[in-house]
Amino acid sequence: MGKEKKADIIKRIIKIAVIVQIIIIIFSFFFTMNFIYSIITFLASIIGISGFFIMIKLIDKCLFKGKGITLLFLISFLKMGLIAVVFYFISKISEKATLFFLLGLSVIVISIMIEGAYQFYRSFSNDRA
Repeated sequence: MGKEKKADIIKRIIKIAVIVQIIIIIFSFFFTMNFIYSIITFLASIIGISGFFIMIKLIDKCLFKGKGITLLFLISFLKMGLIAVVFYFISKISEKATLFFLLGLSVIVISIMIEGAYQFYRSFSNDRA
């Protein structure tokens, strides 16, 4: 088997993230019966997924073109600032809302871990290292 393209892996991570996002939103609604927590989870996961997209594009620009390192740090600080501001306002709603916000932000991390487990499984099933 040939090497898998980086773009295919990124696309698969995004597909997994959307599936995980939908599952988490449905479960958060059914466990709380409060639609606001589902909205908070959705918005936080959108922030996390878009932050992942931005990070991928900027790192590609920095590593392969050798420029834009200042832009990378600036955008990273702006992204963290946006998360902090949204986190502050969410924390004013309730403690539960804060937990659902963190759950939404973790959607992309869960998706990357699922992709890693998939790649780990493939490495054993195809006898490759």
